Amino acid sequence: MTDARCYIPPMPTIDAIHDVILGAADAGRDARLEAGRIGHFWTVVRSSAGAGMASTLRSESHLHGSEPIADAGNLEAYAPIELAHRLRSTSAPESALGLAAAISLVGPPDGRLTEHNAAAVLADKGRGKRVAMIGHFPFTAALAERCGELWVFERGDGRGDDDLGPEMLEELLPQADVVGITSTTIVNRTLPGILDLIRPDAFVLMLGPSTPLTPTFFRLGVDLLCGTIIVDPDRVLRAVEQGAVTSQIKGVRRVCLWPE
Repeated sequence: MTDARCYIPPMPTIDAIHDVILGAADAGRDARLEAGRIGHFWTVVRSSAGAGMASTLRSESHLHGSEPIADAGNLEAYAPIELAHRLRSTSAPESALGLAAAISLVGPPDGRLTEHNAAAVLADKGRGKRVAMIGHFPFTAALAERCGELWVFERGDGRGDDDLGPEMLEELLPQADVVGITSTTIVNRTLPGILDLIRPDAFVLMLGPSTPLTPTFFRLGVDLLCGTIIVDPDRVLRAVEQGAVTSQIKGVRRVCLWPE
C-alpha cells in the first residue's frame, strides 16, 4: 500500500507539499512544546525535538476583526504535532506557525550538509546564465553582477523598483536556467504553480530560514535546500520577540542540504 505521506503527484498540489513536510515532522510526533513566539517578522517554535522558524506572513483581511490564529493565547495547550498540522491553514500567519512547528520536529538533516551560503551557490550556478529569483533577497543586487540576466519576482511589501510582479512568471520562468525560490511560497501557497513553470533541466534552489531540510523535497524537483538550523533557541526566541529581522538573528547555522 502506498504511504499517502510520501506520494507526490507529477505536478504536486499544495496538499501534497504539506504531506511531504508533515510526513517528515511525524518523526517527532511525541515531542513536547517548550516555547513559541510569533514575532513581527518571524515565528519560532521550540519543541523537545528541536526548534524551527518561519516567516510571519500577514494579509489585509487580518486587520479587520478576523482571528488569523485559532485559540491564540492558549497555544501552550497544544502538542507541537498539533500545531504543525496548522500548516494546512489558509490563514498565512497560522500556516507559518504550522511550518515552524513542523520544522522543529523534523530532526537533524539526513544527507550531505554543508555551510555554503545560498547567495554564493546562486552566483556560482548562475554565472553567465538566466537566473530567476522568487522573492527579493538582500543579495540580489550583487547577484545581478554575476548573472547573464536576473529576474526578481516579488509580490510582497519588499518589492523593489526593478522587481517583477507574478503576472510575468508564466512568460519568463520557463526561460530560466537557475531558479531560487523563497520558502515562504509554502505558506502563501504559490509553490505548486511556480514548480509547474520551471524547465526540467533548470537548477532549482529553495532558500530562507523557513526551508524544511528534508530530503523528500528533492522529489518535488528541487536540487538544493538552503535553510537554517537553530543552535541557540533561547537567543533566537529573544531576538524574534524583539522584532529582529534575519540579519539580526544570531544562534543559528545557515546550511545547505544536497542530494546524496
